[in-house]
Formats: sequence, structure tokens, C-alpha cells
Amino acid sequence: MFKEELNILKTYIESGISTFLVSNVPKKLRENCVTIKSNIDKSELNGHYENIEFCPPSWYKNLEEIIKNGYAILIIENMDEISNDEQLKFIELLKYRKISTFDLSKNIIILITYSNLKNISEEIYSLSVAI
Repeated sequence: MFKEELNILKTYIESGISTFLVSNVPKKLRENCVTIKSNIDKSELNGHYENIEFCPPSWYKNLEEIIKNGYAILIIENMDEISNDEQLKFIELLKYRKISTFDLSKNIIILITYSNLKNISEEIYSLSVAI
């Protein structure tokens, strides 16, 4: 990501836009972040039951710990490497900013990485800003 792209990203973040499609994530932005692979199993993406209590996934718990520093970044890696149908498992997270019954804080920025933008589904693309 070039300096100009970083400035654009900063402007979007400051204006409240929170989901971005990026070709790569600089090391500088990888602080205060949690990374999940796009091919994450749906059972790991959503919550799970422990006895009778429904619990958030581990990546969500990690974000909640990081957010105590003021903000956090969720990186979903290699979205273009999964099928368009499989990409739909992220719609709830991107459109409603929640997973199962757990809301995502407004201080969480979502970065979706890709190599080939043409392989990103229209639904995912429409819920993001491509940089």
C-alpha cells in the first residue's frame, strides 16, 4: 500500500467508513489487529455453546481485548481465494457488524485482503470500499 493509499484509508476511517478491500496490509497497520483466513470454517466464524451458554468465537474475544486500547483491526485474508458462495458467510459481519448474537464495536475496522479483485463477490464488494 502506497503513502497516498494510506492517506485515503486514514480519511475514510476518520469519516466512519469501516470495511475496506485492500491488496495488502502494511506491517504498520498490523498492530492492534486480529487476522482470520477467509476459508475459516463457519463453526469457527460463529459462536459456540459451552454447556448452556452461547460464547463468541476466539477471534472475537481477541478483538474485544485489543479494543481496550481504543481501536482494533480485523483482517480477513485472501477473500478472493474462496468461492463467491463461500464469501457470503461474511455478509452478516460486514453488513450488520455482528456475528451471531455478538455486535462488533464501532471502533473495529475491517480490512479484507485480495490478490484479484475480480474474484470478490458483488455482495462483498458492495459492502466495502476498495483501495
